[in-house]
Amino acid sequence: MILMSKDKPEKRTYIIDSTAIMHFFPNDKIVNEDSNLIIPDILKSEIKSFQAKAVLEVMDADQRLVYTTPSEHSLIKVKKEAESSGDISSLSKADVHVIATALDFPGAHVISDDNAVQNLCSFLGIKVETLSFKIKTRRVYFWKCIGCSNKFKEKINVCPECGNKLKRFYRKKKIKG
Repeated sequence: MILMSKDKPEKRTYIIDSTAIMHFFPNDKIVNEDSNLIIPDILKSEIKSFQAKAVLEVMDADQRLVYTTPSEHSLIKVKKEAESSGDISSLSKADVHVIATALDFPGAHVISDDNAVQNLCSFLGIKVETLSFKIKTRRVYFWKCIGCSNKFKEKINVCPECGNKLKRFYRKKKIKG
């Protein structure tokens, strides 16, 4: 009979967002040496700063990173949920790929300090680890005309009814767990 040690942390899969790399991840408090670290291929093009590129190179040298491309099914699901929550206008293509990759690896945790990424992950039931900021409520965004007060689910620049500008608003919902 093999006994499992309670001291050994469980092996987890983490999907790493660009904010984690920019904030000098990896963080030993979040991941351990047995963790699976996954980065969507598209993220390489989003990393611009010298420091963030250096962090990525160090992680690459450790041979702990796995680069992947999310499935089309997961990309569609993320975009649909982002449209529903109103986050679509705040998410980059790389953000969408990070979240979709998490869907492709059930039980994976996303490491991100990005508010929109965290918000959408909460709607999709994806666990998020943060380095400095964690959202406390999930938000459903909408746009409201400053002139006639018409509300819209999608971001548009001017009201089709009166021609005034629209402003972004949100309704808060408690995050469970």
